[in-house]
Amino acid sequence: MSAMPLEDRYRPYWEAIRRRVCAVCLDSADDGSCGLVGDRSCPIERHLPRLIDALTSVRSRRIDEYVSAVDAQICSQCREREGNGGCRLRDHGECALAIYLPLVVDAMEEAGA
Repeated sequence: MSAMPLEDRYRPYWEAIRRRVCAVCLDSADDGSCGLVGDRSCPIERHLPRLIDALTSVRSRRIDEYVSAVDAQICSQCREREGNGGCRLRDHGECALAIYLPLVVDAMEEAGA
């Protein structure tokens, strides 16, 4: 993933996500950077501040509550969302946020959320 300016309050979360998620992401390049090119970008990075805010508002042992928060606060406003409310990327297993959400939640907990 690219270097991005972060507010200090998001930095610990971003670092934990890089360790837990980016390290295993199928889209990462051999050097550990994000391998997405062209018009594709990582939805975790693109939505990071809203994602962190959405996930830190949930306190649950159930992943479906985190999924609901992400759907309401991130997916509902995502540029990839189709007119019918669906998401081709998510449906085809190409949305890193949908694929790695459990790891993102673990990273958030690691960072102290």
